[in-house]
Amino acid sequence: MRSCAGSGGRAGVTQGVTQGLTAEAGVVQEQKLSAARLGAAAVVIAAAIHAIWGTNPIALKIALRGIPPIGTAGIRFAIAAIGVAICCRASGVSLLPRREEVPWLAGVSAFFTVQIATFTLGVHWGTASHSTVLLNTYPLFVVAMAHFLIPGDRATPGRVIAVAIAFLGIVILFAGEWGSWKGTQLLGDGVQLLSAFLLGAQIVFLKHAVSRIRPSRVVLWEMIAGASAFLVYSFAFEGLARIEPGADSILAVAYQGLMIGTLCFLIWAWLLRRHSASRIAIFGFLSPLVGVALSAIVLGEPLTPTLLLSAAMVGAGIVVANL
Repeated sequence: MRSCAGSGGRAGVTQGVTQGLTAEAGVVQEQKLSAARLGAAAVVIAAAIHAIWGTNPIALKIALRGIPPIGTAGIRFAIAAIGVAICCRASGVSLLPRREEVPWLAGVSAFFTVQIATFTLGVHWGTASHSTVLLNTYPLFVVAMAHFLIPGDRATPGRVIAVAIAFLGIVILFAGEWGSWKGTQLLGDGVQLLSAFLLGAQIVFLKHAVSRIRPSRVVLWEMIAGASAFLVYSFAFEGLARIEPGADSILAVAYQGLMIGTLCFLIWAWLLRRHSASRIAIFGFLSPLVGVALSAIVLGEPLTPTLLLSAAMVGAGIVVANL
């Protein structure tokens, strides 16, 4: 990949993030959906974000020790909404959407809320290691959907082969560990695969939305929508008001809200505004590798040969799709 123009690339991308969050200047012009190739600094940033996202199922599993599933989502996105709102105000970006932006924000928020709900329940019913492998098949759904729905982001024969490799990895995971699944784990894995599909669809829709709306405002309103829906549900049906979480659960949900919900989502939306959706999503191959390793180290979950092979094939498929 070619490096960013100018001195070092990194300064250019850093300046671009700052400019992307600075004061609005009139109506946001619709940008071309087929965006620029990744520079060196953008590659580093995209890789770092996906590595951090690989820690998300582990943090969620820890948070679930003291907080009910949907409640964890509500709390972390309430934290994230506050963090994103502060970033918007500090940079002069209006918090209120324009009338023409409302349908796009409603669509993004609906995708976001349903996808996060399925992700949370998938981790709750299953394991962090399986969840991180299954969820991170989403770049393959992005490649497939972007071909038809994003002009200029077409699938190549190599990407089709990549999808087949990664899909075979998922088949191996389900077939190889079928006899070892107990209770709700199979349900959790099925829900997590559904979450991956929804995340792929969400990213394709988000690509269109951030070409019309400031990325920070898109992130803000999907956080507000998710936090509102999840907190109302949790107070009504999970007894959120009566919980007494331990320090580990509190720290885990705070990490999710600040690092993942605020920082990663803001930078992700900015990258998606400037670059091809399928190219950015390709870096998802890092997440299952990080997630599987940390699941074993932090949570003590078993590293079976089938799981390792599945994670390797999902990662290989995503790399091949980029090549």
